[in-house]
Amino acid sequence: MAAIAPAIELNGVSKTFRLYPDLVRSRIKQRLLFWNKYYRDKVALQDINLTIERGEIVGVLGPNGAGKTTLLKIIAGISRPSEGRVRCNGRVTAVLALGLGFHPRLTGMENLMLAGMMLGMSRKEVLARTDWIIAFSELRDYIHQPLNTYSSGMRARLSFAVAACQDPEILIIDEALATGDIRFVQKCIARIHEITRSGATALFVSHNIWSIKRLTERCILLDGGQIVDDGRTDVVADRYYEVMLKNEVLEPRRSEDAGRDFVGTGEARLARIHVLDAAGSGGHVFEPGAPMTVALEIDSTRDLERVGLSLSCRRTDGISAFVAGAMAGGVPDETGAFGNFQCALRQGSNSVAIRFPALWLAPGDYYFDLQLFDAHDFSGTPNSGQHYFKSHVAEFSMRRLGNPNHTVVCYQPAAISVEAGRAAT
Repeated sequence: MAAIAPAIELNGVSKTFRLYPDLVRSRIKQRLLFWNKYYRDKVALQDINLTIERGEIVGVLGPNGAGKTTLLKIIAGISRPSEGRVRCNGRVTAVLALGLGFHPRLTGMENLMLAGMMLGMSRKEVLARTDWIIAFSELRDYIHQPLNTYSSGMRARLSFAVAACQDPEILIIDEALATGDIRFVQKCIARIHEITRSGATALFVSHNIWSIKRLTERCILLDGGQIVDDGRTDVVADRYYEVMLKNEVLEPRRSEDAGRDFVGTGEARLARIHVLDAAGSGGHVFEPGAPMTVALEIDSTRDLERVGLSLSCRRTDGISAFVAGAMAGGVPDETGAFGNFQCALRQGSNSVAIRFPALWLAPGDYYFDLQLFDAHDFSGTPNSGQHYFKSHVAEFSMRRLGNPNHTVVCYQPAAISVEAGRAAT
């Protein structure tokens, strides 16, 4: 009995793009003076060897520019490799960009027909699936309205419904779940599972680790146009975090911007802010547990006897991590005692240092908000009557290779003991 051929096979696949300084003149020169070189080569993929068996659901991870979309386009037949061989054994449906081919002046129904035929279906096939598409997208009340009246989420629902109405043998999805609410994403994942349970092969690209883990058991990691890991999704996802942590760190804001575009009276305002490491040097990348000092230079227009200070730390997705200085109900100091910080400012420049002996934030990107207010009438919320409030006065990153834990905000040190085979209470 003959062995069943894999669904997708790539052998020695490479892709190089020619990048011209301009779209017209350099190309004309290259045509006429072909012995010279008026372009530079950009290697997008290099020596890719990949085999995906029938019925497998494989995730593809990698930082921006790693070559993920180029790889999918080559597999889908949209782009040809510069070197190597690609073989797909089955009918391929590729969802490489939601909304591709939509026209804003056409109605949802007209765009439905257009997009379906662009995906390779006949008009008769699209008509046969129209009711399913409308029901899946939940746009029955809007399907005859112009597309330019749709929200981005409505467009995403219609586009994915058109792509998902087919029963492909090989399904390729590139960031199709990046737009839409949680309910829509879960519905799309359920549909992808339904397609793959019928025996279809799927290749799925996303930066959303939650979606990758929900959909796949095998994952490949691309970096610099090469496959750097291929294996179980949970293992490769951790390796992906390591690649991202090495390559992506927030670009710090300029300290001089702290005194601009704030809310408040300005009687006391932040002039400069510096985030310092243990050596007292300017630092923007820290490891969990490392000390940090936030040095503030505050200008005051007059003597102020009771100024409250609140330094709020948030992760870049908006989740609050902690507050130092003051807030309604108080905040703990380094001894663990709750209270609110107050200070006296003199007219002119004042230096304030906030020290964190050990900052146990989990890996991620964070920023500080600063509030200066009259401690006599603190309301607990930023308002125009305070001295100063500004968000994103400083940014920093926490990094710990091999222990990403992006799903938590902070680590809580604990002492654990076991007695007589039972956990101590």
